[in-house]
Amino acid sequence: MNKRNDLLTKILFVILSIIHCVPSFSQEKKDAQRFFPKSDLMSIGVYYYPEQWPREQWERDLKNIKKLGFEFTHFAEFAWTFMEPVEGKYDFKWLDEALALAEKSGLKVILCTPSLTPPAWLGEKHPEIYLIDANGRQREHGNRANVSVTNEKYREYTDQIVAELGKRYGKNKNIMGWQIDNEPLATPDFSPSARKAFQNWLKAKYKTIDKLNTEWIGSFWSTRYNNFEQIVLPNTEIYVEDKLSPHAVLDFKRFTADAQSEYLNRQAEILRKYTDPKQWITTNFTNVTYDADPRRANKMDFITYTMYPVSGRNTLGGNNFRMGSPYKIAEANDYYRSINGVTGIMELQPGQVNWASINPQLQPGTVHMWLMQAFGGGCSFSNTYRYRHPLGSSEMYHDGIVGTDGVSLSTGGKEFVQAIEEMKMLRKEYNPKAVIPKEIAQRKTAFLWNHENLWDLENQKQTEFWNTWQHRNFYTAAVKSTGAPMDFITEEDDFSQYPFMVAPAYQLIDQKLVDKWTKYVENGGNLILSCRTGQKDKNGHFFEANWAGPIIPLIGADVEFFDMLVADVQGKIKSGENSYQWRTWADVLSPKKGTEVLATYADQFYKDKAAVITRKLGKGSVTYIGVESNDGTLEREMIRTVFNRANVAIENLPKGVYIDWRDGFYVGVNYTDEAIQLPIQKGSKILVGENPLQPAQAVIWK
Repeated sequence: MNKRNDLLTKILFVILSIIHCVPSFSQEKKDAQRFFPKSDLMSIGVYYYPEQWPREQWERDLKNIKKLGFEFTHFAEFAWTFMEPVEGKYDFKWLDEALALAEKSGLKVILCTPSLTPPAWLGEKHPEIYLIDANGRQREHGNRANVSVTNEKYREYTDQIVAELGKRYGKNKNIMGWQIDNEPLATPDFSPSARKAFQNWLKAKYKTIDKLNTEWIGSFWSTRYNNFEQIVLPNTEIYVEDKLSPHAVLDFKRFTADAQSEYLNRQAEILRKYTDPKQWITTNFTNVTYDADPRRANKMDFITYTMYPVSGRNTLGGNNFRMGSPYKIAEANDYYRSINGVTGIMELQPGQVNWASINPQLQPGTVHMWLMQAFGGGCSFSNTYRYRHPLGSSEMYHDGIVGTDGVSLSTGGKEFVQAIEEMKMLRKEYNPKAVIPKEIAQRKTAFLWNHENLWDLENQKQTEFWNTWQHRNFYTAAVKSTGAPMDFITEEDDFSQYPFMVAPAYQLIDQKLVDKWTKYVENGGNLILSCRTGQKDKNGHFFEANWAGPIIPLIGADVEFFDMLVADVQGKIKSGENSYQWRTWADVLSPKKGTEVLATYADQFYKDKAAVITRKLGKGSVTYIGVESNDGTLEREMIRTVFNRANVAIENLPKGVYIDWRDGFYVGVNYTDEAIQLPIQKGSKILVGENPLQPAQAVIWK
């Protein structure tokens, strides 16, 4: 009877835990900087997998890691089968030995929970722990990220291994911090446990089935429900002719992100029962997250990210395919740092990889450039995956710091060592009294971002050419071309500290946000909105009003209609003497009195209608860029116009060239194929690199 009651208690705990995911997550503000002395600038480390190499080589490898200048290493995120080889029988002797050797070598350690890779015995005993994909295929043992994070049994086993790790190593003074899980993706799960958890999530959100039917428009296609238990998981993959309710799909996205984050938060709270307060706790989201929403993982001290910029694409043409996307590190630095004031790269590409559509060699200097950009963007540490090049298994074509002989530095390894030596030099140049220059502070820009807009936009694109990430890239690149520092913020943050704010394609709004935008502008802020903003309420419904009705008084114009073009037609836009092309999306605007037109459509049946407008409101301005250009050049020029009209001095950096200021240092990087002369003031002291800045290179100056 007692065992049965214990089981019921555990089940109730799981259900209540998932139900508690429902409220939107606001990151708990923590003094994360306390873990990282500012004078250290950016420490550099490397992953090592003792369980993957002969024990007699561990000491040699860890000594070499230290000899190369690395300050810390990273253990065990995939090692559950070695920690618990059979159920309930723990073996930490090997990990004790590895940790002791790391300490002996002078290396701090990041220790990980192994929840991404369950051991074979667990799946054999409880096959229901595996995730089921949209096509009904159940994952199985032999890979990673193959589990259902809502599964009661899996959560129970995760709790146990996390608690064992915390008890054993929570007071280990050589462990600098903990990584929860690894690259949490919030993969949509269609397992029975996910369905039950989703139903409970909906009960907590809507309270009554009538309320859910109203919000999901259950009157359409007879899709209403009599009770929550009838609700199935919205599966967009199995419907071809028509689409599911976008409101149901949006809620499923929210639930999936909440469930993943609650699973991470749960592990963090278990660890904190045992760990020293000097040990930090984080997790590492991937460079561009889609289903996962990092801000929901609000029990971490801060959030870090994984970064692999080269993935077979050639964004800028030429040799850019060897340097990677020019947007990824720039956006990741500004996004993750903004969550709690601190971030780091937990996993940085060390060279050639194995998993992209095309896996080219990197341009010499690229890895070093990425490291310097991470430093310039505010990272407190940068870590690379991995020290040794694998000799077998699925990642055997993935570079390491050393090659297949286990000792010789790879090209990326040499660039890491270069960066390590330069960081030692920069620490000597650090000035704790350095203050951000006035001309840079005047450009400070907020980038308003909400993952729920991303999910809703991608679910109802309306044109195959719409890409929310590309739209975001255009605007972040435009802001960074001015040399402006940028923070990604939420609706709950303080707008007033930013002279400029960009909110591109901000589709889901409410009157509270519109009022906050209006007050921001009236008090002197310069607000920049883009096409598709303000179309829907927070649950994805159109307003019973004129199109985008709530923002009409703010932008000073009606949105008459929107248009999109087919592949072989390019629309034209005119702004002064300049012309631009578009294809993806165009809001056709009808300005009201007092609203100025900055650009018009130059063809189609709405020729001469407004495409971009601006107006003064109180002490500030609001600009609406109603069209997406093909290459982002219109967005760049319009944003620069807003800065210029505000009488703020700005830079004119080419696309793919970035300059950041951090702790008294200026850092410039170049993703283009050409040497670029950077605007370095006379009398400046160049500490790293040179000007003109060559392709795939970095320069640092004071």
